[in-house]
Amino acid sequence: MLIEIKPVGIVKTNFSDEEVKNAWLTGGVKGVIEVFPEFKDALDGIDGFSHIILVAWLHKVKPSERTVLRVKHRRLTRLGVPLEALPEVGVFCTDSPHRPNPIGISIVKLERRSGRLLYVSGLDLFNGTPIIDIKAYTPDRSIKGLKVPRWYRELEELVRRYGGGTFSANIHDNA
Repeated sequence: MLIEIKPVGIVKTNFSDEEVKNAWLTGGVKGVIEVFPEFKDALDGIDGFSHIILVAWLHKVKPSERTVLRVKHRRLTRLGVPLEALPEVGVFCTDSPHRPNPIGISIVKLERRSGRLLYVSGLDLFNGTPIIDIKAYTPDRSIKGLKVPRWYRELEELVRRYGGGTFSANIHDNA
């Protein structure tokens, strides 16, 4: 089966890849989503939404990284958690870019729109990342009663112990 996907826009940001990688600790960076002219009419009605969902093709993932099936949450080592303390889990349990289909989903704040340019904050995508879809973030998408497995809660405890903070504001102890 062949699946063909055509980008609808592209990420523009003045931040380096390294700055974007490190910004997950501070809530992301600012940037602009440039929607291509042929998709301009698809933005009608987007004004007034506080947040949008970006579906992106993670274009910097190498072919060898698309065979990865198990990963550790390596970015938590930046918080002081030793790599050997991190559990290895299936890539589908994480937001690792190294996955069979390097598709990323990012929820960003829509600061303003100017024509086919969407000014956003909270961005965690690199400059030049192709955007393959945009969706409005609506109240019906908000999950109530979210549950996570024990290993995930233990991961948060490791972050608290080694780094003194949290890596997720949405952890619930009801799993």
